[in-house]
Amino acid sequence: MIMDNRKQCIDSLKGIGILGVVLVHYGIKSSNDFVNCIVGNGARGVQLLFIINAFLIFNSLNNVKWNKESILAWYKRKFLRLIPLYWFFTLLYVALIDTNGAYYLGPLPKVSWLNILCNLFFVHGFYPYYTNSINANWFMGVLGIFYIVAPFLNRIINSLEKAIMLVFLISPAGFMLRHILLTQKVLTIDAIWNDYVNIISFPSEFPIILLGILLYYIHINIQKSDYIRSKKIFSITGTFFAGICMLSVILNKGYFMIFNNIFSFGVIFSILVLCQITYPIVIFNNKFLAFIGKHSYGIYLSHIMIIKIMDRHFPNDSGLLGYCIIVLAAVVISIISEKLIEEKLVKFIIERKNKRIEGIKH
Repeated sequence: MIMDNRKQCIDSLKGIGILGVVLVHYGIKSSNDFVNCIVGNGARGVQLLFIINAFLIFNSLNNVKWNKESILAWYKRKFLRLIPLYWFFTLLYVALIDTNGAYYLGPLPKVSWLNILCNLFFVHGFYPYYTNSINANWFMGVLGIFYIVAPFLNRIINSLEKAIMLVFLISPAGFMLRHILLTQKVLTIDAIWNDYVNIISFPSEFPIILLGILLYYIHINIQKSDYIRSKKIFSITGTFFAGICMLSVILNKGYFMIFNNIFSFGVIFSILVLCQITYPIVIFNNKFLAFIGKHSYGIYLSHIMIIKIMDRHFPNDSGLLGYCIIVLAAVVISIISEKLIEEKLVKFIIERKNKRIEGIKH
């Protein structure tokens, strides 16, 4: 299991990821091309979040026995964390935001009840026009599917060697499959099909998730061995290397491009996360980022809605102040919703379970 002194580091990295996601969705405009490159690549914060989630999920499965009771108990814990806020913000978004004519609906006239139900039960990712038509729920579609298959993946990928083998087999195979699919005329709107094949579906993000699983086994092996004499030097050197590679990809120089932009960022983020959990560096590991990262789930679910509401009243505001206001509002809403919905629901379920156990005893 991850040691307690690594939790702040993990939360800090989640904080970086979610700040990047909010940045690209808010879309700060600048006359500086480099700043615009940074803002545009804030979208890659999603890949950082996928890598961290894969790492944490495999870590949580570390001591789970392969039997019906243990697996069901694991599912219950994870989906009890995932579902309440997701359902709340999905329904709130539909209630407050006019979704008719949403870009990702394509030729569909409006968001239907079937679309909403598919979103609520994590199956919207199987139909391109449902995938990202409510909130930014494509991320939740991918995450929900991963949670469902994670115990089975953990059963199959149970060593560093198997993780390496699958990354090297599936990543190039996935890249070739995407290339073939992109040549097919499947949807009436090519841009939506391109996004679906490249970014907003489980198959497109599965190689990134595999990198997170590989990262978990690399970390476990580092913890068990004495290969790294100086963790501080390893972390600083690796972080510097990841920074140079990231700069190359952001500037589109092609020096460190592996398959495509997204997978390249996935590899870079994996190096960065490995370095930070081996020996945290203060710029990537501090209380501010950890605080943001701790509430990253609620921030993700609420920030699109906040941006759209803010656009109604301040349509021309796309500066740094507006970005800070949105982050602050998302943090506040996240904390309140966690207290009122998630914690109270968990408390209610635990109390009900205890009463049932007491009733059986009597």
